[in-house]
Amino acid sequence: MQTLILFSSANKSGNTAKTIGKIHADHECEVIFIDTLNITPYRYDNQYPDDDFYGLIDKIRNTKNIVFASPVYWYSVTAPMKNLIDRITELGESPRLKNQTSLLTSKRGFVVSSSGNRRICPIFRAFFSEFFEYNKIHYVATLHASARNGYHIDNKDIEQFNHALNHKGHNY
Repeated sequence: MQTLILFSSANKSGNTAKTIGKIHADHECEVIFIDTLNITPYRYDNQYPDDDFYGLIDKIRNTKNIVFASPVYWYSVTAPMKNLIDRITELGESPRLKNQTSLLTSKRGFVVSSSGNRRICPIFRAFFSEFFEYNKIHYVATLHASARNGYHIDNKDIEQFNHALNHKGHNY
């Protein structure tokens, strides 16, 4: 699968899900609702019970595009999304995943969000910018839906995002 969408939201059918639907309509991808996964929170000792994290890492290993999709909650991602991102830190620390950080290096990163604002929160955007830079993921595009006066997203923004997602090269 070329594109993997990692989706988290308190409302599985909410505005972020609607936006994912607009991507899915134009692009073959797998959507994983991470809120239903059992992912143990990050631990400094890297001692984890068997959970769904390693299976998810296998899916990430076999994809080119990773889309992180979350509504903006108080300037940040949902708790399950933050938990997943914290665990991704383990890639460079755990003996079980020794030297696996390189599996993210060739990936293309995308962000899908929704909030009551017309534009994506700069703190939210910076969170992903720093996360992608730290993991050497190429930050390609962001798509944001506004829910200020009902759901709204510009069709041109959807077209540009899908074009970037479908683009084969590393740079857009």
